[in-house]
Amino acid sequence: MASKVIQIADTPNVGPREPLKGVKESHIRKFYERNGLPIEVGSFVRGVLAFRHQTQILGELEDTPANVDIDMRIGDHQYTKHETEVIRKAWTRNRFETFKNLARLHRLLIVACIYAAMTQGWDQASMAGAAIEVMKDLGRPTSTGPSSVPTRRADETDFSIDLDYNTWLLGITVGVPFFAGAVLGLIVTDPVTSIMGFGRRGAICVAGVFSFLSVIGSASVNKWEHLLGFRILLGAGMAGKASIVPILLSETSPKNIRGMLLVFWQLFVAFGLAAGSVANLSVYSLDTRSSWRYMFISAFIPALLLLSLILFSPESPRWLLKESGARSHSEPGDVSRVADDAPRVALVQEAFKSLIDLRGEPNSILAAGELYLLHWRLVDEQHRLERALSGESSSQDVSDSETLPDEAFFKVVGHIGWWPRMKLMFLHIGFVRRAHLAAFAVMVSQQLCGINLVAFLADTFFRYSIFHHNHETSTAQNVQLLGFSLGLMLLNFLATIPALFIMDRSNGRRRALNWSFPCMAISLLASALLLTSAGDMDHQPSVANIVGHYIFLAMFILAYSIGEGPAAFVISAEVFPLVNRELGMSFAVFWNFMGAGLLAVASPWLLKELDQFGVLLLFAGLNMVAWFLCFWLVPPTGKEDLEDVYRSLEVPLDFMLVYLVKVMVWNTVTTVDFCLRLLIIPWRGFAPWSVCAKRYGLQVKDPVEENADRLRKEKDDTNNSSDLHDLDIPLENLQTGRLGRP
Repeated sequence: MASKVIQIADTPNVGPREPLKGVKESHIRKFYERNGLPIEVGSFVRGVLAFRHQTQILGELEDTPANVDIDMRIGDHQYTKHETEVIRKAWTRNRFETFKNLARLHRLLIVACIYAAMTQGWDQASMAGAAIEVMKDLGRPTSTGPSSVPTRRADETDFSIDLDYNTWLLGITVGVPFFAGAVLGLIVTDPVTSIMGFGRRGAICVAGVFSFLSVIGSASVNKWEHLLGFRILLGAGMAGKASIVPILLSETSPKNIRGMLLVFWQLFVAFGLAAGSVANLSVYSLDTRSSWRYMFISAFIPALLLLSLILFSPESPRWLLKESGARSHSEPGDVSRVADDAPRVALVQEAFKSLIDLRGEPNSILAAGELYLLHWRLVDEQHRLERALSGESSSQDVSDSETLPDEAFFKVVGHIGWWPRMKLMFLHIGFVRRAHLAAFAVMVSQQLCGINLVAFLADTFFRYSIFHHNHETSTAQNVQLLGFSLGLMLLNFLATIPALFIMDRSNGRRRALNWSFPCMAISLLASALLLTSAGDMDHQPSVANIVGHYIFLAMFILAYSIGEGPAAFVISAEVFPLVNRELGMSFAVFWNFMGAGLLAVASPWLLKELDQFGVLLLFAGLNMVAWFLCFWLVPPTGKEDLEDVYRSLEVPLDFMLVYLVKVMVWNTVTTVDFCLRLLIIPWRGFAPWSVCAKRYGLQVKDPVEENADRLRKEKDDTNNSSDLHDLDIPLENLQTGRLGRP
C-alpha cells in the first residue's frame, strides 16, 4: 500500500489566526505536570501540537487519498499509526459522518436534552388544551352557559361572575409561568450553575424536578389560586431548561454539526407540543368535565425520562474548565501549593474525562489536545473581557502578542464577578453588549411574529375562526377543535426538520432567520384578508374561506419552523462568551418569556376586542418590525468555534444599518431587473442576480467580510496619506499633479 510522509516543523509562531500561536512545549509540559492528567506526557504533547498545526495537517490530509498510509511527524515528535488514523478520521468527516459517529455518552446527553425539550412543549400544549375547561371547572368561566356556575370544587364564597374579569384571569393563568420563569430564571440560573456548583447537568435536573412536581400539583388542585401557585413553579422549571439545555448542547457539540444539534431543542419542543396535543385529544373523551386534569398530569412522562438520564450524561468540559479557575487558590505559575490546588486539579481532570466521553475516540490524543486548546481559548477570552472592562480594545487576542511572559500560557481561567458581567452587557460598548442585543432581537422577535398566539390559546383561537364567536360548543365540536390544534402542532414539528440541514450551511442561521419574517407577514396578511372576504361578519365564514384561512396559517407555521423558531435559541446559545454565558442566556430567556407572558395575558383581550382579523393584521405588521431588528442586530454565526463568535460581533451597529439599506436597495434593483428581462426582453434569457448586481455596482457580501474590507480600505488610505506626507513635495505640485521638484 502506498504511504505518505507528513513532516511539519515545530514552530510556536504559526499563522496569525491560530489560537495556540506562541505555545511552546515547555508550556504544555508545565500544564500537564500541574494538573496530573491521566495520560502519558508524550501523548499529551503530541495532541496539543496537532491542534496547534491543525490547519497544515488538515490541508495535507485532504490532499491524501483514503487508501494511502500516513506517517506524520511534528518536529521531534513521531506519531504512531494509530494516533495518525484517529486524527485523520476525526478531522476529515463531513457533517453526516460526524453525526453518525457520535460517542455513546454524547448520544445519551442529546437524548436527555431531547426529553427536556419535549417537557417544555408538552407543558405548553397541556395548557392550550385545558385552558377553557379548567377555568369553568374551578369556577372562573370565561363565557356564559351551563358550566358557568361555580362548582363545589371552586371557592364557594364567590358567586358573582364577571366574564371580562375571568377572561383576564385566563390570560394570567396561561402567562404566569412565563412571567415567573422570566424573573426566577434570571435570578436563579447563574447561582445554581456556578455558586452552588451544580453545573449544567445539575441545573437541568433541578429544572426537571420543578416541572415534574408542578404538573402533578396542577392536576390535583381544587382552587384557581392553587393552580396559579403550581404554574409559578412550572415557570421556574421552564426557564431553567430553556436557559441551560441550548448552552449544554452548544458547548459539547462538534463545530460542523453544532447548528444541527441546537435545532434539536426547537424540533423536540415542537414534538412535545404535538405529543401533548395527542394526549389532550386522547383524554378528552374519558371525562370531558375533568379532562383538564389528565391533560396536565400527562406532561410528567417526558419530565420523568429527563430526570432518569441527565445525571448519567457527561458535563460540559468548558464549564468545568471555567470553574477550575474559581476553585484555584494559587497564583499562576505557582506549582508548590498542591493541596490548595486540589479542587481546581480535580475539575481539570474531570474536564479531560468529559472530553474523552464526548468524543469517544479509541485514543485520547485528541481529547488531550482539545483540553489544552479550550483552556487557552478561555484564558484568551477572559483577557479580552478584562481589556473591555478597562476601556481598552478587546479585539486583540492574547496570542497576537510577540512578547508574552511564560506565566500567560499556563495561568488558570479566572472569574469575572456578577456586576462586571452586567456592565459588559449593558454599559460597555463591545462584543458582549452586541451579543446581548443579538439575543434580545431573536428572542423578542419570536413573540412579535405571533406563533405563540396559536400555541397558547389554540382552542380559543380555532373557536373564533371555525365557529365564529360561538363559545358554547358541543363535545364533538371540542374534539374537532383539538384535532385542528394537533394538526398544526404536527406541522410545526415536521416543518422544523429541514432546519436541521440549513443551520450549519454558510450563513445558514442568518439567512433562514431573515427570510422567515417576510414570509410569515405575507401569510398572516393573506389569512386575515380571507376572513374579511366572508362578507357579513355576523355569519359563519364559508368552508372555502376557512380552508384558505388555514392554508395560509399552515404556510405561516412552515416559515416559522424553518427560520425564526430554531434560529432564536441556536443564535442565543452561541453568541455569549463563556464567562457571561449563563447570565447572558438567562437574559435572553427573560426577554423571550416576558414577551410570551405579556402575549398570553393580552391574547384573550386582543381576540375579544380586535377579533381574529385585527389580531392577524397586527402581527403581520409586527413581523416586519421583527425582521428589521434581526437584520440589523443579529450577526452571521456558525462557521467558527464558540470562542471565535466574538469576531462577528465586532461589526459596528451603524455599519450594520448602512448594510441593511444596501441590501434592500440591492434586492429591489436586482428583482426589478429580473422582472424586466423576463417580461420585456424574453428572448435575451434570464440574467443571474450576481450579473445584475455587478452591473449596478451593488453586489453585497457577508456583513463581516464587508466590514473587514472597509477597515482594510481605511487602513490603506491612512498608509497612503502617511506616505504622501513623508514625501518632500511642494503643495502646489500636488495640486497640479507634478510629483517631481520644479
